[in-house]
Amino acid sequence: MISLCANPACRIVFDYRQGQFFRFHKAHRSGEKPPNTHSVQHFWLCGKCAGKYTLLYAEERGVLLQDRSAIAAPAEKCRFVASA
Repeated sequence: MISLCANPACRIVFDYRQGQFFRFHKAHRSGEKPPNTHSVQHFWLCGKCAGKYTLLYAEERGVLLQDRSAIAAPAEKCRFVASA
């Protein structure tokens, strides 16, 4: 269950009336058996953070927080949120 904003610098308590939800399929490492096809990770950015940031998924790195003003920037410039 989602309880906090996914931005590690924010961590506002979840409020379903604001913000943005994200859903990513849970990846598996090379050589491992794939997870259940319904295995997903859910994240939420509060309204303030959703205006400044977005979440993206980078293989082998996991879920990353990216500044919306740098959408074209490579994943190396993103902050780590959760591992793959």
